[in-house]
Amino acid sequence: MPIDYSVHGQGHYIYAIASGTVTAEEFIAYEVAHAIDERIQTPLYELLEIGHDACRLITRQDVQRVLDRRKEIDRPPTPHRCAIVPSLSDNCAWDLAKFYEGMICLHYPESVIVFADVFTAKTWLGIKDTSRTDPRRDWI
Repeated sequence: MPIDYSVHGQGHYIYAIASGTVTAEEFIAYEVAHAIDERIQTPLYELLEIGHDACRLITRQDVQRVLDRRKEIDRPPTPHRCAIVPSLSDNCAWDLAKFYEGMICLHYPESVIVFADVFTAKTWLGIKDTSRTDPRRDWI
């Protein structure tokens, strides 16, 4: 799957990387997978890094399809703080991330913020290691 995610910090931290070319189905599968992942605990913090052109096939309608699929899951959304870091030169990913930022129903009462760099995103999430190291050592 072009979106690989791992769960750390006793289930309180999701670290995801979108690379290659992510299809709409793969994007939706990622959202559903971590929505039903039994390892995840609250409070929850998510970091999603988007590689250059990784989300060029994803549309706003696909993001809406995520909401539709989430309604089918017999489990309320886990409130969590989400930081998205798109590639600096990828206008499509930035536009999609900014649109996603407004979809508070998946994260309420927490929020989604789009960041230009991983350092700032990790600081906002409260992750102690703000370098690009092994995410298993990030959690406080």
